[in-house]
Parts: sequence; C-alpha cells; structure tokens
Amino acid sequence: MYRLFQVATVAAVKELLSETLNGLSDEEFLTFKSLLLSMTVLTSGSDLFSPEQRTSETADVMLMQLGQQSVEFTVKVLTYLNRTDLVQRFLESSSAPNKKLSVHEQRSGLSHKGSYLTAVKQLLLETLNDLSDEELNRFRESMISQKNLSHISWTRLHADRLLLAHVMVEELNQQSVEVVSEILKNMKKTDLVQRLTDRSSVLKEELSADEHGAALLKAIAAETADKQILLETLKSLSKTDFAKFTWLLELTCFQRGIPQIPHYKLDYFHMTAEIVNLMVEELGQQCVEVTKEVFRHMNRSDLVQKLSETSSASKGPSRSVKPEGRGSGMQDSGGWTKLEPEVKSSDTDEAPTYSLQSDVGHFECSISGLRWACKEKVGFRYQFGSWDGHMERMESRRYSPAGPLMDVTVTAGRFDEVHLPHWICIDDIPKILDKLAVLHINDCGDVVEKASEVTPSHVKLTEPIFSPKAVLVKVGFPLKINCNVLIYQTNTAFLTLHVYLIPRDPGLQQKMDQRELSYGYKVIRKPDPKVSLKMRDCFILTASADKAEIYPKQGLKLQYPYGRPNFYEMYIKNPDTDFQLRLIPEKDSHPVWECAVRKDEYQSLTQGKKS
Repeated sequence: MYRLFQVATVAAVKELLSETLNGLSDEEFLTFKSLLLSMTVLTSGSDLFSPEQRTSETADVMLMQLGQQSVEFTVKVLTYLNRTDLVQRFLESSSAPNKKLSVHEQRSGLSHKGSYLTAVKQLLLETLNDLSDEELNRFRESMISQKNLSHISWTRLHADRLLLAHVMVEELNQQSVEVVSEILKNMKKTDLVQRLTDRSSVLKEELSADEHGAALLKAIAAETADKQILLETLKSLSKTDFAKFTWLLELTCFQRGIPQIPHYKLDYFHMTAEIVNLMVEELGQQCVEVTKEVFRHMNRSDLVQKLSETSSASKGPSRSVKPEGRGSGMQDSGGWTKLEPEVKSSDTDEAPTYSLQSDVGHFECSISGLRWACKEKVGFRYQFGSWDGHMERMESRRYSPAGPLMDVTVTAGRFDEVHLPHWICIDDIPKILDKLAVLHINDCGDVVEKASEVTPSHVKLTEPIFSPKAVLVKVGFPLKINCNVLIYQTNTAFLTLHVYLIPRDPGLQQKMDQRELSYGYKVIRKPDPKVSLKMRDCFILTASADKAEIYPKQGLKLQYPYGRPNFYEMYIKNPDTDFQLRLIPEKDSHPVWECAVRKDEYQSLTQGKKS
C-alpha cells in the first residue's frame, strides 16, 4: 500500500516512536500494542503486554523486529485509533525539509486513505457494538464461512469488537461493509443492515466526489482484485510446488531489486491466503507480474497463461507498478508502468540503442530504470555513455558518478518530468539535496546543476532539455551505494570465473557483458547484494570449494572504475560439486553477499571444451 519514508538514524527513529507513543493514553497504548500484534509477526508478544513496559521499550521491540517498517506500522495503527493529530505530528517530525513535495503527496494519500479506513472501521465498530455477546459469537461463526475470511486464525477471530472491525477492514477493504451486511441479513438484523448500508453509501459518495478519494477507492479495488486472483491461482499448487513457489518468490524479488517479503514471514505463514496478503502488502501492484515470473521459473506456463487472462479481464491491459528502492528502506510516491525497450545492436563496438514509446502516464524503462511522466504520447531512444572521458573533470570539481550516463533523444512529443536513476543509499545522508547534482554535457562543455528533488532511487528533472545526463554525488564524505556482482565463466579447460563488484550501473554492466561475451565467456547471473556497501572499502572474495584459488587474495576496493574494472579470478582445477561464493569486508567477518554456484551451471561449458 502506501510506503513511508525513513528518518536518518535508528536513534532518531526510536526517539520519534517514543515521543509519539507518549501521546497515547494508557488505554490507547494497550490498544496500540494489540493492533500492532494483530498486524505483524512480532515474537515478543508477552513483553509487549507487560504492564511495566514503557513506550521506549516498546519502540526498542519494534525496531529490533520490524526495523524500518516500524514507521509504517505506527502510522497505520495511529490511523485506526483515530489519532490523526499524532499521525500529522509523526509525519512532520519524520520528514526532511528538503522533501516538501513528495512528503505532501504521501501525506495527502495517507490522509485520504486513513480517512476512508477509519470511517469504515468506525461504521463496523458501531454496528458490532449493537450486537449482544451471543449475537457476536454467531457473527464470528458466520465469518468463517466467508470465502475471503476462512483463513483467519482463531486468535484474530475471537478478538474484541475493535480488533474484529480492524480485521474486517484489513482483509476485505471496501468489501467489508458488503460482507458484514450479508452476515447481518442472515442473522435477521435488518435494522442494522439498513443503517450500515445508508451510512456507507454516504461515505462512498463523499469520497467519490473527491479526486483523491476516487483514486483511493480505485486503488483499494485493484488490491482486492489482486488478492482474489492470486489466491485462486496459488490454491492450484501442490504442497511441494507451493514450497518451491515461496523460495523462488524471495529469489525473484532479490534478482529484480524490488521489495522483498522477509524470509521469516514466509516461514511463519503457511496458509496460501496469508502469503497472498503479504505479497500484496509488500509488492503492491507488482505482485501479479512477480508471480508470473516465478511461475516461468517453475515452468508452469499454464499458470502464467491463467494469471494473464484473469488479471487482464479484471483490470484491463495496462498495469502500474509500485516504485522501487526498498533496499534503501524507502519508496517513492506514485505508480510507474514498466516498459520493455526495443533494442538495436550493431556489429561494431558501439553501444546498443534502446527505443521506447508511451501514452499518457508514468513509466519506467525496465533496462535503465529511467522514469518519465507525460501528458501526451512520447517516443525517444537512448544509449548508455561511458564515464571514461569525464572522470578527471568530475573529480576536479569534487564530484563522482552516482548514476548511469545516458544520452536521450526525443523523437515524438515531450516529457513533463524525467527521473534519472542513481545508486546512492541516501538513508544516512543529511541535506541530501546539497550532496547530489545533475550533469549535463553539451557542445559548450559540462554543466552541473543542483538537484531539486531526490528520491531513494531517482533525481527528478522538470521539463528537461536533453543532452547526455547523469546524477553526480559530492566526494569527501562516507558513502554507501547499491552494487551489482557480475560473474563470467571463461572458456578455459578448467573452471575459471571472473567476478566483478561494481556500482549498480546498467551501462557499465552492459559494457562488461559485451566485453566478456566477445571472448566467448559465459554469464552466470546471480542475485546482487541486498545491502548497500561502503565506497572505498575493500572486500575479499572467498569460495567454499576445496583447492579453490582466488586472486587477488588481499581483496579489491569498491570504487567507480577507470577504464576496465578490476576483478577477482577464481580457479578450480577439477570441480565436481556445488560451492558458495562470499564477499566479506576486509575489516569485518560477516559476508555482505553470497551465492551458490551449482555444478550444472558451470559444467556444460567446461565439459564442452574438454571434449
């Protein structure tokens, strides 16, 4: 759903959470913890309900087990408690002054979403309060028979009236009123049905008359449709295939660099419906496309086809995706439709040309990560440029590359906005607008402009005039970046791998693929590091295989390369098993990246050469 931003440090988050929770009464504080437990998989439930526990201790438990999601869940629970004053103060305290526009957009969306959910929950709560204890038990029994509620656990089903109203809204969204009305009809409570129907109709009319409210209802309807589509599709899997699906789901999210469902949640929830809820919550409108990709990995083309037909029938051909950038703990506001570019390659060493066309809306190129917004049809093409001829000039101005260098040519229409991708982890960087800039290269030379708006993954340009462009970052302060690990198998008789650690630059990766493949080498694609890595730190590559030789032994420094990037060379004379590769910081013993290289992956090429 709506993802919130992250404040600068863990200490700041803890202080913000504690101050916010202190604004609750004792009764509200207990309800806050009850709702929190019902919405998450916190394992310290008994500690949370300890009468002696204070707000700072609750904040500690939340940060320890929920991490950066503590902010999101806090706002959710406060919204359900009707404490919009605390929500407002919480948002203002956690927002940076230099992100006024995006924060306003998030606050606007949250406000309308919160108003809707709060109003519906209040309607349901008032209705449930008019039931006797006996009638309430009959109501709970009827809930079990509902198709969309049969998966609810006994604990949640036998919660008090407030939590029961919350469960209904969480599970059914705008359909909750209809389901409750149907149950009450069967219970012969026609007076409550009439009152609930009348009040919900007024609420829908008010929201539909408002632009944001209409968009919200549409988004909620889309989410509900996604849940139903996925639920029906996944139920056709056997237990073995379902276990394989959950494993591949995590891997697929990792490979695409999109929000991941924490592994402990996949282990905790075993029911299909709970997995679906997690997918929709974590992946948003990407959930259907990600599921298709997982089915492709499973060779289940039948389910890919079924999912495509069902989702097309329910939502039409155009689907938006939630913005990415979960690796930095944040997400941008709005939705972006991913488009696959047409690729034209020449026989020379010239970089491939990527061409795209789009209608009105918000779009993202699946190769480069470039995003654009337009109010008319547009067409354009681009190529990745090389930083080789610009590095010295940039360093003389105390800047270094922070994103791919892209040369864009507009062939039709015009852009209202363009968002250039960057690989900087901005979480711990105060005054980020002072640190990032945009490079324009034209006939008169280099022009460096300050960034006007920065998100965790992009820098925004309004009504841009195109020339080769890229994001820059000032040098001279600690910096973490998102990285790629590239693995190539040489065509020698024995197993030799070249392993590169580079910034997440699709242009640089394209260049390396072209170069290594030109030698007849084979790409072994593996997931990239989940965590951001510190620039100029040294990392050592290790292998679990016996007699593996790796050079250099002392490790390599992470930096944007001059010319050809340096690489690790791993050699094994006669490998015959799977083995693991790990990257370990020179100053630490904990790996920041690891992968499994399987026998089947490397033997085909090696055996071909031996024969």
